[in-house]
Amino acid sequence: MGVNKYLYIFRTAALFLLMVSCKKNLPEDLDYLSDKAIYTSTTFNPVLGRTTFYANIFNPGQSSLPLNFSVTNVRTSTGKLTDVFKDSVDVLAWKRGYTGSEKTLDEIQQKRGLEKHRLWEVRPHSGEFVLWAAATDQLLAHLPDSGYIFDVEVNNSGGHRTYKDLRLIPYRQRAYEPNQLDPVTGEVKKDGNGNLLYVNPTVTNITGDVSGKSLSSSQVRVYFTKKGAGSSLTFRFFDKDSLAIDPAKFNRTVWDSLVHGFNPRKTATGVTYDVAYPIPLVKLKTSFTNNDGSQAAVAFTYDRLGIAGIRSVSSLLLNFNIYEKGDWEIAFHFYNDTPRFRDE
Repeated sequence: MGVNKYLYIFRTAALFLLMVSCKKNLPEDLDYLSDKAIYTSTTFNPVLGRTTFYANIFNPGQSSLPLNFSVTNVRTSTGKLTDVFKDSVDVLAWKRGYTGSEKTLDEIQQKRGLEKHRLWEVRPHSGEFVLWAAATDQLLAHLPDSGYIFDVEVNNSGGHRTYKDLRLIPYRQRAYEPNQLDPVTGEVKKDGNGNLLYVNPTVTNITGDVSGKSLSSSQVRVYFTKKGAGSSLTFRFFDKDSLAIDPAKFNRTVWDSLVHGFNPRKTATGVTYDVAYPIPLVKLKTSFTNNDGSQAAVAFTYDRLGIAGIRSVSSLLLNFNIYEKGDWEIAFHFYNDTPRFRDE
């Protein structure tokens, strides 16, 4: 009986040692790279001069995370290797979130800083792409050129895969929206009769002083003009004779909260703000934007006594973007008839 007991203990100990030895010889658990991991978008057409994010475009399947991504084998549309995305450049990036409630220009600027990034880069662990606003017409090819072809290498400890022949085919810069510029040629578009097309605002209840009739949007033209290299925005208004309209005539306009700008300077010919670019700074709904935060929204309003002494409220509205820093002017030209500001 004693012998059997010792045999049992010996066999149990031997089995335990064998199991420990085998476990030590087992390989580490490896990550898994799914055969079903794919890019759901493979051709990208951003507009140069605008920071553009392509999010949620890589489906990892059941792959172990994190994955590692890198752009490789960049070629021109003719197949020639290029290092256009090899070097990093200075780009303006957010260090803290913009809210739209910042009280000074300096407060906004303190939330941003220069970082080094490649003009076109892949996020190292998500596979998302970013085109930075520093990518301009002077630095990158754009349509009608067919742009660039590139590969993306993806790996973890469980495997490696190369996604070949993704395409970056940018459009040339368009410094502002809305515009009537052809996205490929950059020329102003024309209608079927060969007439130039113009940007028009939304016009509500504005009466022409000469005609006495309601003005339509097509009777007001909007012009965006870059006047210098500073960081300001000016609004101007012109009548049918191209003479300046005093902004004070838009007597219901809340000038101090019209845009997210600072230090407003009002004269008889315009209103100027110190601003940070781009406008809007990010896609975020604020009191200065449209409903989805994609564009700045301005409203110039006035009232007057109409027929039978009824007070009439009129509005001139515009949603817009400006992507390029500078001293910009937005001018509204009532080229067909001047608004009636006087009482009846």
